[in-house]
Amino acid sequence: LDVAFRWSKNGGSREHGGWIAGLVASTCAMYACAIALFVRMYEWYAPSRDCHRNTAMITSAAALCVVITLTTFHPRAREGCLLPSAVVTLYCAYLCYSALSSEPSTYTCRPESIIDANEALRKPANTVATVFTLISVIYAAVRAGESNFWNMDPDESATELAETLRDDDEELGADSDEDEDDGDNARGAPIKYSYSFFHTIFALAAMYTAMLLTGWGTRHKDDSEAVGSGWASVAVKFGSVWVTGGMYLWALIAPALFPDREF
Repeated sequence: LDVAFRWSKNGGSREHGGWIAGLVASTCAMYACAIALFVRMYEWYAPSRDCHRNTAMITSAAALCVVITLTTFHPRAREGCLLPSAVVTLYCAYLCYSALSSEPSTYTCRPESIIDANEALRKPANTVATVFTLISVIYAAVRAGESNFWNMDPDESATELAETLRDDDEELGADSDEDEDDGDNARGAPIKYSYSFFHTIFALAAMYTAMLLTGWGTRHKDDSEAVGSGWASVAVKFGSVWVTGGMYLWALIAPALFPDREF
């Protein structure tokens, strides 16, 4: 989302018409993909009227995306922009699809995949899914931990340590040449993120990975379900749809509700 905001801002400020055309094409493409994904979800996971749960999940997620898009057009939504809304819409559609695909293979409204029909492919597929999940969680944890999303002040202990190291280097005469000066300045610069927030994110990522591998405490030793499958995973992923949409909606309406605050 941060990339989408910067992409929209930078592209909209360019004078060349190609940038505007690229923004419009990207926005239309993402909305088209989201619509196609919702249509496919209805076809695959709600083929009959008996699949009330899946129908409700898909419909509510689609309604949330419609509300997000309509809120973007509201004149009081000063931060509203179609490109970030398209990104959030496509991501919510993906989360909904991921939740539906995490349903147990024994559920009647879940279509049987090639992996479900072939037991020989089940173990390699589970291994690939596990490795991909671990890489994704580690990458997300590193990116979130190094950012200053909450505008937190750097830890005082880390800043004091950096200043102490810089003072010690100056006393030892560690500025003999220009290259060493550059290295000392970089090492003595203040820390731009919070150590406590960084380690909190990694702790949460470790706990999330453990819960994924154990199926949120429901997996057994001889369980043949893929990693991330089960009703607990469905609930967590579908809850993420509403958390994501709710946070973005708040980002749109908060400046209008609290005009005296900076966002």
